[in-house]
This record gives sequence, C-alpha cells and structure tokens, in this order.
Amino acid sequence: MSVTSRSSRAAAVCAAIAVVVLNGCTERVSDPDSARAAESALGAAAPRGDATASLRWSAIARDFVAAQPTATKPNPVAVLRAFAYLSLAQYRAVAAADDARGRSAPASPQGAVGAASATVLSALFPGDTATFAAQLRQQESEATGTPAAQSAFAAGEALGRTVGAAIVALARVDGFDLAWTGAVPNGPGYWSSDFDPPRPPQLPMLGRMRPFFMTSGDQFRPGPPPAFGTPRYVAALEEVRRFSDHRTDEQLRIAQFWALTDGSLVAGFWNTEASKLIAHYQLGEAQAARALALVHMAAMDANIACYDAKYTYWFIRPYRADPAITTPIGRPNHPSYPSNHGCVSGTSAYVLAALFPADAARLAAMADEAAESRLYAGIHYRFDKDASLGIARAVAALAMARGLTASIR
Repeated sequence: MSVTSRSSRAAAVCAAIAVVVLNGCTERVSDPDSARAAESALGAAAPRGDATASLRWSAIARDFVAAQPTATKPNPVAVLRAFAYLSLAQYRAVAAADDARGRSAPASPQGAVGAASATVLSALFPGDTATFAAQLRQQESEATGTPAAQSAFAAGEALGRTVGAAIVALARVDGFDLAWTGAVPNGPGYWSSDFDPPRPPQLPMLGRMRPFFMTSGDQFRPGPPPAFGTPRYVAALEEVRRFSDHRTDEQLRIAQFWALTDGSLVAGFWNTEASKLIAHYQLGEAQAARALALVHMAAMDANIACYDAKYTYWFIRPYRADPAITTPIGRPNHPSYPSNHGCVSGTSAYVLAALFPADAARLAAMADEAAESRLYAGIHYRFDKDASLGIARAVAALAMARGLTASIR
C-alpha cells in the first residue's frame, strides 16, 4: 500500500511520536536480538515470527470477521473490542504458561494461546463457537512429537481456558452495552441523524466503558470545537467544501481506501500491520502477544475517549452544515468531533512506532493519511483530525508508559 507523502505533516507527527510516545516506552521490541533475549525464559524452541500462535489466532479472527456478510457483519467498534480482549487473553496465557514452567510440569505457550483465544472468541461471538472449536482441534492435531510435547500442549490448553474465562468475565462487566436513555440535542451546530426516520446514534454510552489503560473515558477529553458559525468554524467548513468540489482522483482513492468498511474492518487492518512487523522482526510468542495487546487495547481506549468527546459536544457533520458537500463513502451515525478514525488509526500507528522505531516514519504517515482521508471524504473537519491525533498521542504514550502489567485486572 502506498502512503501519500506529506513531508511537513509526517515530520510533525514523527516528532510527536519521538517526544510523547517513545520517551514513555521502557520496553521496545524492534531489535530482534533483544527480543530473543527477553524470550529466553520460554526456551530456545519457541516459535517465532509468523509461526507464533498469537499471529495464527489473529489471522483466524480476521478471517472470521471478513467472512461475515455485510448485512450481519459485527459493528467495527465491537470488532475492535474483540481484538483487544483476544490479545489481552493471549498475552496473559503466555505469561501463565511461562509461570507454570517453574512451578509444575511444562505448559506449552502455544497451547495456552490457542485455548485462551478460542474461549474469548467463542464468548464474544457465541453463534460461531463451533468454528473456533474446530480451529483449536486443528492446532491440537498439529502438536505432534514426543509424549512430553503433547502433554505440555494439553497443560497449556488447560491454562489457556482458565485465562480465557477470566478475560470473558472482565468483558461481561466493562459497560460496553450500557443502555442510553438520553436525547439528541436540538439546535444549530448539533449533529442529527442522516436516516429517515432518524435512528438512535451509535453507542452514545461508549465513553463510559471501562478502559484498559486510562482511568476514565474523559481522561483525554479535548476542549470544545470552534463554535458553530464563528470565523474559525466557517473557514474549516470551507476547506471541506473545497475538497468536495475539487476532489482529485488520488484524494478519492485515499478516502475510499481508508473507509475500511469491508473485510476485517479497521481493527483487522491494524492487526495485519502489527502482524507483518512481528513476522518481519521475528518476535517470539511472548513479545508478539505483548505487541498485539498494546496495539489493540490502546486503540480501544482511544475509541472510548473519542466517543466520550463526541457525545459531550454532539457536533454537526460538515455535510449537514453544507448540503453541497458530497461524501464518496458512508456517513457515520455519530457526531463529528473528533474523528474516530484518527483516534483509532493514530493510536495503533503510534504504539507500533514506539515498538518498532525503525518503521516510525512510515507509520506516522499512515496515521496522518488515515485522519486526513476523512476530510477528503467530506465527513470531518480539520479540527476533528487535530483533536483525534492529540487523543491518539496521549493514549499511546499512556499505554507504553503503563505497560501491560498495569492494565486492567
């Protein structure tokens, strides 16, 4: 995939990563030698790169989401939440297997990851339990070798099921499905539904979901957008109108590419990017699981922070303020400020940049393009983009500073 070059913007984002994210990173996994050293407790025979169970089950989850018909495909936010809990379960399963190594008979980290993954995915998508059970049986059938190896895999599975059940219990009480009893505000400058008849807004209570790293959904709430009708607002609206009136083929391509409304959605896109880097740098099971967990859990926190702001300000979309603005992608059923894509894609890119500094410039450009694409599409203002990338930098820095040992219990 090519990323449009915007040297000044990319440089600014790279600088923000260096100052805000990388300074808070106490554990980097971009160096294959240091990653292997950190893995020594798991044994020299631990699978690496694209052979790790964490990547295997990430691919299973992506394929599952991609295979769902458009009409019944899970909500993108629900998919992001699923990847967050899946990767957290994988990380804790590897840690449990490593801990058991010193206390009892060896337990396979790969067996632990497989069982934890199947347990979490089955709970989050209960209609497809048989699919995930079949994938685990396939993994079991490949665990051939000595009786000791088979025994270790079985012991790992037992640990993984226990870890998976604990993660499922966390998910059940995270507040993702809190009922909304409010009302959409009326008046100039407020968001309104594009549907006729109007539909309830998407997930207005998501900002109150229990985060993974943040203390609350409003921890990084940005200040309000420019007041509707003020010169600053009018200038921002006029910029979106200019994009709409003079959209180039390249801008259209970027807008449509980053829509990510099919396949495995936004979460699957960034899971794929993380998986490529993990395979390229040949990370072992523990470091692969850690990288995936940091990316997806931080992205979910950014999603929570974004929705907290959206439903604090209820700001109007550009195309509602100026009906002449065209939108070559679907119109989201939630308020404008800030950009959710900027929050989620920005955070994912910044965490990966902290983990893989050699790739930071490319990842920064991807974050910028993902957020900019929403202006090309006519669905966001520049101040939406700026606020979203601010949230992304703050959440990424927090995740890297806290680490997984300080995440939710």
